[in-house]
Amino acid sequence: MAQRLRSVVGGLAVLLSACAAQAGSLVYTPVNPAFGGSPLNGNWMMSQADAQNQFKESGKSAISGPSALTPGQMFANQLTSQLYASLANQITESLFGANAQTSGSYTLAGTTISFVRVGGEIQITINDGSTITNVTVPATP
Repeated sequence: MAQRLRSVVGGLAVLLSACAAQAGSLVYTPVNPAFGGSPLNGNWMMSQADAQNQFKESGKSAISGPSALTPGQMFANQLTSQLYASLANQITESLFGANAQTSGSYTLAGTTISFVRVGGEIQITINDGSTITNVTVPATP
């Protein structure tokens, strides 16, 4: 009986080792939409964010869209942006340019921006008449 059992087990082992093994790749698909990468989850994610948002807009938004501005207001905003960009370029040139200055001051529309080099740092002070902001940056760009 033991001999027969050994030959059955041996024969079964030979048959199983002769069979080809098959496998497939495992693909994980998340069930919870918060962990998915599908762009179709965007609406669900936005509804969850809105439900958790504790800050509600009151009345009119602080930032109005372009359709709320007249062409004259849009031009004035663009001009102001260009003036501030030009001032920022002048200050950057004064701080880090070929002829970098040790101190200086610029004024535009009631806002004074002054700077002074102290050691390896540049201390920048922005005074708009009601608040003063101090910024310290490294002296090398």
